[in-house]
Amino acid sequence: MNRIIIYLGAACFAFTFSSLFYFLFRLLGIFPPLTEETASYLFIISCLITLLIFLSHKLPVDQPLVVHLIELICVLTVLILAGAIFHMYPFTAFYVGSVALCGIFAYSFVILMVYMNNKMAEKAINQAIASQRRRDSNV
Repeated sequence: MNRIIIYLGAACFAFTFSSLFYFLFRLLGIFPPLTEETASYLFIISCLITLLIFLSHKLPVDQPLVVHLIELICVLTVLILAGAIFHMYPFTAFYVGSVALCGIFAYSFVILMVYMNNKMAEKAINQAIASQRRRDSNV
């Protein structure tokens, strides 16, 4: 159950950061205005990326850098294919590059958020262990 919550959280982070980067690229005049339809597509894309990353974690890979590379390939593949399927942007090198850059930024922020969450959990666990040891040594 905990793993499902982590993946759902990652999907929500991905959607949030994708939306923020979409707005940034919109302010720069690269992307068109964000509509309800586009927001729905961003959510579907975020969920598809999370699903693909979940499936990629089933691969027998233990090297963290390789895992991150596979995850990034999942992100870019879904972004490019979904962009073409949903007709979210013109399929030119400029737009594909902009979307890829947006995906790399969003992926980086999601990884950072998951890392920070894991570090906070690790700190809480270590504090609980230290507290238990202090109680045991006082007995």
